[in-house]
Amino acid sequence: MKDVLRELKSLSLKLQRRETSLVDASCYIQQTIDVLTAMKISGGKSTQKVEEGIATGMFKDVELSESRPKINRLQFYQSIIDSLKKRLPEPDLVRMLKPLDKRFWPEQRSALILYGRMKYSHWQKYWGNRPKRPLRSFGTTK
Repeated sequence: MKDVLRELKSLSLKLQRRETSLVDASCYIQQTIDVLTAMKISGGKSTQKVEEGIATGMFKDVELSESRPKINRLQFYQSIIDSLKKRLPEPDLVRMLKPLDKRFWPEQRSALILYGRMKYSHWQKYWGNRPKRPLRSFGTTK
């Protein structure tokens, strides 16, 4: 549980930053899902320490004995992962917002201009209307 809480704390702090955008939030949530998926299989740092302690019968100089039923680790991790997946922003919306973030812009000027024009048409289709003034300056400066 400590491993999961550590990851969720990290995610929470990232999401609370003032400069975090919807695209950033989507990336942070997906990264956390990926980390927890890996931990589900191999366990985190604390899980590995506890498993070593169980194998030896001692953990931090305390003798271990089973007295309560164990939590199903795989089910616990999957429950957290499923909960995070429900909180992921709409993938189409995130995909359409990426062009507004300079980090995702192509490096070459010609590719940048065409990139902006293609993405603009995607927005028109998504929102179901055609704005009166097209975004002519989109992608012309970097």
